[in-house]
Parts: sequence; structure tokens; C-alpha cells
Amino acid sequence: MQKPTLHLIGIFHTVHNQEYSHCAFTGKALRFSKMLQMYGYNVIEYANAGSESEANEKVVMMTEAEVNKYLRQDKKDFHGNLAATGTPHHELFESRLRPAIKERVKPGDLICHPFGHAHSILLTDLPKHIHIETGIGYPTLMPGTMRIFESYAWRHYHCAKEDRQGTNYEWVIPNYFDITHWEPCYDPGKYIAFMGRISQCKGLDTILEIAKYVGDKKIILCGQGDPAPWSHKNIEYWGPLTGVQRSEFIRNAICSLMPTTFIEPFGGSGVEGMLCGTPLIAADYGAFTETVVEGVTGFRCKTLHDWLEAIENVGSLDRKRVADIARSRYSLEACGAMYDKAFRQIHELYSTGWYTLPEKYKRLKVEATAKAG
Repeated sequence: MQKPTLHLIGIFHTVHNQEYSHCAFTGKALRFSKMLQMYGYNVIEYANAGSESEANEKVVMMTEAEVNKYLRQDKKDFHGNLAATGTPHHELFESRLRPAIKERVKPGDLICHPFGHAHSILLTDLPKHIHIETGIGYPTLMPGTMRIFESYAWRHYHCAKEDRQGTNYEWVIPNYFDITHWEPCYDPGKYIAFMGRISQCKGLDTILEIAKYVGDKKIILCGQGDPAPWSHKNIEYWGPLTGVQRSEFIRNAICSLMPTTFIEPFGGSGVEGMLCGTPLIAADYGAFTETVVEGVTGFRCKTLHDWLEAIENVGSLDRKRVADIARSRYSLEACGAMYDKAFRQIHELYSTGWYTLPEKYKRLKVEATAKAG
């Protein structure tokens, strides 16, 4: 079967490059083309100038000058503040996206939406094409799409939220990483790490309480936001990190902390640490129930006692095993195989859909029918 062309709708408020690698959605869009090319797909990307992806064709939505005009901000400011639809940069992006994709899309192609409802107008513009939400980690779904969630926890969250049952044409595929960018370190580590948005919802209140009981250990915060409300002598703030800085920081940590207070759809920075052999200590709900193997790749906690005991015991974990497990689960090759299967099943909807079978099963049916006759 000839594989369909994939049309990747870029992240309108960032650029697909290492400067924005701390944005999970941008990182996935950046790596998407390389991952799917491994499985024989042609990828056309519609994104802002400066994309470092390996897409077969790059269609520029906003020029470098326009990116500088609309998207530049202090590195400590949360990039998600620019993600609002209806803003001048969103409207400019979309005004170029709509004619560009109409010019290129062909019957049987798949339209991939890594940022969901941001460009839901395309469902109206191109109703005869299949639209796929390719990594749902956001709270609002589009109607009439094929859906790929980041975790089973997040898929089930949406089923409950919408008061609906399951359906065959939804998939769960974890976030994917280029493991060549994450160098393992099997030494014990020098500090406790937090790498993410500096916000109450990310569990900074819990980190402040932990800091009061860790003795001379330092907790280092790296991310966008204001750390002032969580000031403590055992807490240092290094600001947001991008590119290779992220690997260097997280690989040299004793462990990473993710005490997120909401249902975490995936928690990519914790997995990035595990790719380097750094165990993750996290809350005991959401995607962490899938990404953290209790007592093997990290610990899941409920009480302050749990958090402090986990930090005390994390040195007993085998950091090589942590890295090996994470790298086998979240590499481009491993996750690409899952995307390939999902895209093949989706593309089969243009033919026999759910009933599509390889020849060996068709022969079995013919033989069984012949015997019965």
C-alpha cells in the first residue's frame, strides 16, 4: 500500500527549532517529520520561518521579520501566552495556511493537527479529507477528527469529561524523542531538578515544602515564570533552558520532581530526564501512572513523607536501567512504529476500513467457506 502524504499544521505561535524546544508541542512538531520519514511517509509542513525540521517540503507561513514582530518576548515569559486564536499573528498564519494547504492536499492525504482546535476552520474548508489530532495534551477536542492521545489517562479523562463511551478510532501514543539529543549519565547526580513552567499548577508549593527538609541538597528550577513566591535558601532558579542545555542539566541531577496538581497528559520533561538515566519522582495520578515504573524508573507520591522518602531512596535505583527503559519506549523508532500503524488504519477508511485484512486471513475465510459448502 502506498503511504499517504502527511500535511503537518505547524505551531502558529512558535518556531520549529531548538530555541523553542522547551515547548512540548513545538518539540513534537519539530521531530514529527524525521520520525515518520523513517516509515516511508512524505511530510509537508506549514510552519513559521526558521523551522529546523526535516520535512520533505516546508511551506512558510510567517517570515522571520514577522516572527520577530509578533512572537518575540522575554525568555522567562510563558510562550503559551501567545497561543490565543484570533490574535494578529494567528490570523496572519491562518490566512496563508488555508490557500497553501488547499493547493497541495490530494485525495487520500492525511491532515495532521498537533495543536488541535487552533486551525479547526480546516475541517470546514476540507470536509472530505481525514483530519487527525496527532498528540492530544490539551483540554478541548475538535469534532469529527481522528484522535491520538498522549496517554491513556488523558484519553479516559476526555471520555469522562464528555460523558461518552470508547471508540475504535482513537489511539494512545506517547510523546517521542530523538534520543541522540539526550546523553545518559549513570553517576549519582549533584542536585534535585525541576524543569518546567514555574507555576502553582506545576506543584511549586509542594517543592517549597520539600525544600525545607532536604538538608544541604539544592533544588534547581529551570523554566518560564516568576520563582519569587517560592523563594527558599535551598531553591535556586536558573531560568528556561533550550537545546542541549536541557540534556546537560537534567542528566546531572539526582532526580527530577514533577508534583503537578492537575491531571498531567504526559509530562515530557520527566521523560527527558529518564532518557538520561535520571529517575522521576512524581504525583500518583495522570500520565505518571504510565511513565513512572514504581521503584524502577522512579517513585509516585501522595504525602510529604512519600516525597522525602523517595528522594532519600532514589540513589538505590539503577540509572542505566532507567535510561534503557525510557529509550526503548519513547524513541522516534518506537513511537514511529505506533504512528505508522495508526496512520495505516486511518488510511484504510478510504477502502474497507475496520474490515481491512491481510491476504492470509482472506484465504482462511475462503477455505472455511469451501469446507462448509
